[in-house]
Amino acid sequence: MVWQPEPLPFTSNSLPESPLPTKDEIRACPNILFEREYKVVAINDGIVVKFGHRVKEYEGQVLIFLERHVPTIPAPRLYAMYKDTETLETFLVMQRIPGERLDAVWPSLAEDEKDDISDKLGQIFDNLRQVSCPKPDFYGGLDGGCLHHYLFRNRRPGGSPEWLGPYIGEANFVAGMVGNYRAHVERNRRPDYKVRYYEEYLPSLLKGHRPTLTHGDVQQKNIMVTENSSGRNAQGGRSFDVVLIQWAQAGWYPQYWEFFVASSPIAFMYWDSDWSLSIQQFLEVWPEEQAVMRMVDRDAGL
Repeated sequence: MVWQPEPLPFTSNSLPESPLPTKDEIRACPNILFEREYKVVAINDGIVVKFGHRVKEYEGQVLIFLERHVPTIPAPRLYAMYKDTETLETFLVMQRIPGERLDAVWPSLAEDEKDDISDKLGQIFDNLRQVSCPKPDFYGGLDGGCLHHYLFRNRRPGGSPEWLGPYIGEANFVAGMVGNYRAHVERNRRPDYKVRYYEEYLPSLLKGHRPTLTHGDVQQKNIMVTENSSGRNAQGGRSFDVVLIQWAQAGWYPQYWEFFVASSPIAFMYWDSDWSLSIQQFLEVWPEEQAVMRMVDRDAGL
């Protein structure tokens, strides 16, 4: 599957019935869903816009890739993407996904409803894993470029390029990750004993994993759920439609990566939420790799 990113400005061939908002309308929109390092506003029931200096064009390219090559994956459709030539802000005009974030409703759900959602997520990730990587032994972005996970944010002096990768071969993927940690250690003038340990042993611990299509940020806040009024779950309770949002870290990663990322948030430090069990229902579990990567993440993810 050879795929080339779309040049900007981009406009989809399948637009909603309502006209797309202008930049002025977007900036003036009072319905703010998120405002921190970037801004997300809901224009109406069908359109949401994510914009700002920290918004990645890559996220929009991922949505284009999914719509064209893996349309069975439930993800927002991208209607338009462009840069403001004056402010240099990137705008992603997207389909607004109905429903609520999973973290907002999870505590109130019955067990059969949680199982229904986990089953839906399992189908989604099974479909993701079946997508063939376009190049043998390739670990990188869907556009054939760098990786967009924070462990691959360039720590070398100067920081150019901003992100590292891609890599051919899992050994090179691991070496790139460890090398970035070495740059972090040297930059902070710390002893490199832990780096040498990683350089010696991680290649033998993290091997034998093929590249798989990975969302890269599986958290409840990035999962939208809507009650399906026309269906019931296997136990006769409520059933839900599920959509994954926030695809900015997606790419071709080793098989264990999705489970590592999903089990990394602070909630898993104490394993006191039943969500820690649910992810084991819908993701393949890699306990040894997860233990190794938690250690790497604690050191290199600072």
